[in-house]
Amino acid sequence: MTGRRTPLAPVEIATAGILAGLTAALGLGSSALPVFALFFRIGAAIPIAMVASRMRPRTAFATALVALLLAGAVGGISTAWTTAQVGAIALVVGALRRKGVAALGVALTALLVALIGALGALALLTLLESARELALESARTSMNGYLELVGRIPGLGGSAQLAQSRVDAFIAHWWIWAPALSGLRLAILLLAAHWLLSRVLERLDLADGSDPLEEAMKAPGRPGPLPLRLRGVGYAYPGSDAPALSDIDLDIDSGFTVIVGPNGSGKSTLALILAGAAPTRGSATRPGGAGLGRVGGTAILAQRAETQFLGETVAEDVVWGMGEEERAGVDLDALLDLVGLRGQAQVAPRHLSGGMLQRLALAGALARRPALLISDESTAMIDPRGRAELLEILSALPASGTAVVHITHDPAEAANASRIIRLEGGRILHDGTRSGAPRSTGSAAAVAAAAAQGADHGRDKGRAPSGTRGRGTASAPSPASAPAPALTGTIEHLWADRVTHSYNPGTPWDRLVLSDASCIVSPGSALLITGENGSGKSTLARILVGLESPTSGRCTLGGVPVTRRIGEVGLARQFARLQLQRPTVGLDILSAAGYGPSVGTGRGRKGRALDSARARELIASALAEVGLPEELSRRNVDALSGGQMRRVVLAGLLASDPVALVLDEPFAGLDAESRAILIDVLERRRRAGLGLVIISHDDSGLTGLCDEQLTLARGVLA
Repeated sequence: MTGRRTPLAPVEIATAGILAGLTAALGLGSSALPVFALFFRIGAAIPIAMVASRMRPRTAFATALVALLLAGAVGGISTAWTTAQVGAIALVVGALRRKGVAALGVALTALLVALIGALGALALLTLLESARELALESARTSMNGYLELVGRIPGLGGSAQLAQSRVDAFIAHWWIWAPALSGLRLAILLLAAHWLLSRVLERLDLADGSDPLEEAMKAPGRPGPLPLRLRGVGYAYPGSDAPALSDIDLDIDSGFTVIVGPNGSGKSTLALILAGAAPTRGSATRPGGAGLGRVGGTAILAQRAETQFLGETVAEDVVWGMGEEERAGVDLDALLDLVGLRGQAQVAPRHLSGGMLQRLALAGALARRPALLISDESTAMIDPRGRAELLEILSALPASGTAVVHITHDPAEAANASRIIRLEGGRILHDGTRSGAPRSTGSAAAVAAAAAQGADHGRDKGRAPSGTRGRGTASAPSPASAPAPALTGTIEHLWADRVTHSYNPGTPWDRLVLSDASCIVSPGSALLITGENGSGKSTLARILVGLESPTSGRCTLGGVPVTRRIGEVGLARQFARLQLQRPTVGLDILSAAGYGPSVGTGRGRKGRALDSARARELIASALAEVGLPEELSRRNVDALSGGQMRRVVLAGLLASDPVALVLDEPFAGLDAESRAILIDVLERRRRAGLGLVIISHDDSGLTGLCDEQLTLARGVLA
């Protein structure tokens, strides 16, 4: 944040809402289960304390206020009162943690809070006589009830009767014990919450959540993103040793510009600058503001379309966030027709495939009539047919007044570009138009190779037809028969046997995604499963690793349900960023390899300790295996390119030594060189006995690696 008095940012509002809901839910548990009330209260304090320790005070107060309102609305006055106490303690705990107060200071604060709590309880009980009598009568009844139960235990009857005879005397001295217990409870709550918060924050290892585009979204003034002039622009991420961009001189005005380059070349960082992020060096000048997300400004079409929709229907999502006048100017039917979503206006976005979601994101961007549209690897997760259709739409937009900058690792996507820019090492290697001579900062040979580099990498020598074997050495039979594998010795087969899966089964929204799918993967074999977006590939991946149980059928590893061996079959998800859970590359690889908190249900999945020398050796070896330098281990995961993230995830998975590995779209967003490196890595691991399941819409370069290729279409694997 640049100022302390600025309104809450979207990320602060979202954080406050989510964590306030968690606090309110735990506060409700405290009221519903009084026996465990203290434990619930300690847990309820942590979400607000986390906000207070990491974010602005106004964000913490907003979280506490929302939690109080939610608790009152759901649980009534009692729950609201409990949540108010918890919120106050949480704010104190967060402030102590934020200021780094030592143990003695925390203890003194707990004593002060206990004294204030005791005096407050005494004052309330004295003033509110009716409430006091009700509370004391409730306490008397509870104590007598517990003592009666104790009296039924052989040998304790006499003691219980003696205690019951003194209950009334104890209740009569409420002015001593009630305030004391109230103060003691608050002190214990503060000390326990402070200790637990420290443990939670240590495990979370929170990374820097700064957003380079935050200021661009808040910038006032009229949008005027074009023409854009970049002069001597450089950009370095916080904590990074080397700049991601250096000496960029670039003019963007109109047309369909394609920026290509290998993973880590700075393409996505350049997209941030084009969208309005301030460079750390040089200048970026525009007639007005970048106007990110505003009518007539700049729009971004990102790789992950599912993170960009907010509406309940397609129609609602397209105009989400627009004012009434702006909505009135949108021809929804024409817009949906343009992006290929005719007749889908009332469909819920969650029912759309990945390719259709990307079209929806494009429709939402075009509804704002942007002067500049930035497409950052928007085609990476789409099947070939959907990719071609999306590129056709993008290339036609300049004719209607929208300049398009499309960023990709694939030179083939530059076929219709009016201008091609190639980045390498954070610098412009090539900048040329179709009709003019290119401007080059490298040798003539380098420029000649720039547009074509990697185009032939990974091209198949021959392609195994669907359902056939690629090398003729398959260990997996045809899934049509899928006989039970021999589970003898130490051989552990990954076996999906007649798996069927539905979402919302037994409801009007029942949706079948897999139907009687069978496959077997043995150690040292590799299975390629292809299919278009929405065919059920990702659902099958989750079932194969045990993260989801099939509606019918079974999935086993070595004859044991894979749900009981979670962690022994590794999963590389479609979206690599979701798997990077630590702030730096090195820490994430160690965590994925099992050195840290316990993860999974399988044998050997418990966390382990590792000395620093061995840790450095493991990290360096893991990075080298996937073709990344050791220096990357210190980099923040958010400073990685999409392709680098994918390789880091694979490095961690391989370091964990899984029994088998399921890779869901493992090469999306990778340039040809990175793709070839990973195919070589997987081939070596396969020969060493690792079972592989590769799920992809693109089989380029994979049929030579895999023993068998199957196609998943409409939930049917064949």
